Amino acid sequence: MNKAKLLLYALTILAALVILIDFSLPGKVFTEDVINIKKETQQYYNAGGNSHSSYKVITSKHQFSISEDFAKSIQNKKIKYSESLIFKEINRYELLSSEKSAIYSFRIASGLALPLIVIFTIIIAYKFKKDINILIFVLQVLLLANLIMLIL
Repeated sequence: MNKAKLLLYALTILAALVILIDFSLPGKVFTEDVINIKKETQQYYNAGGNSHSSYKVITSKHQFSISEDFAKSIQNKKIKYSESLIFKEINRYELLSSEKSAIYSFRIASGLALPLIVIFTIIIAYKFKKDINILIFVLQVLLLANLIMLIL
């Protein structure tokens, strides 16, 4: 394996580790009243029902996506949520009167699943000398897009 490819692999793993660290550290915790819950119906045309609803909670300091079940239970109540240290994303949220916390599914995919898949794929390719350059390239592009999305 040439040095340029190793350097690119190392930078990719470093970026994935930064995203993982941002996701796993607790961050700054806020406790606020729910001001509003915004429901947005998104239309598409397929055999699965042609639409779905997404929900956002609005507090005095933040606005972030939540699950439908959580949205139905928090109207005019206090919530506790944590903001990540590096990228200022909302990691966990919970109803103040409940100890059950949740993480929005897209945040799990972008902050945990994708970086882990990238790291394991690169390690497997390097350790077992597998020629999976196209897969690694696609994962690198996805990780870069994810990093840009987190920064913006």
